[in-house]
Amino acid sequence: MVATTTTPAPVRSNVPSTRVLHVVNPLVSAILRSPLHGMLSGSLLLLTFTGRKTGKAYTIPVGYTPDGEALLLFTDRAWRHNLHGRGRGPVSVRLQGRRRTGLAELMEDPAVVVATVERLITRDGPKVAGRRVGLTLDATTPPSHAQLAAALEGHALIVLTLDP
Repeated sequence: MVATTTTPAPVRSNVPSTRVLHVVNPLVSAILRSPLHGMLSGSLLLLTFTGRKTGKAYTIPVGYTPDGEALLLFTDRAWRHNLHGRGRGPVSVRLQGRRRTGLAELMEDPAVVVATVERLITRDGPKVAGRRVGLTLDATTPPSHAQLAAALEGHALIVLTLDP
């Protein structure tokens, strides 16, 4: 019998399942609202948006990446559709212990999503960029464009521009 070794995929998702998020999100939200927010607020914020059908306000914890004056969020979750069709929609966030308002722009073009992730990998390195995007990237062999495109299929980019 021939022994086979499996090479880890150069790109794989590290986002927990929806089931896990339903359990963990209330705890993460409570921490981000508390004086202990510093434990998580370097990479997570609370995003509040209005449901497009219900008109109800929803607040969820989301990972973010600073990018100049903007914050970048990546997601493959259905909640993003509440931002769809509005171009730039109003949102509020709890960022580093402070409530802020701003505009969210949803970008679902796969070419834009992949190009942005490639830029972040170049800027921050694969380990940091991958963690902030929700991917585990092999730091020894950077992923190809095709590998990233496949891993990011169904993902969207949300660009948050906060009010001063």
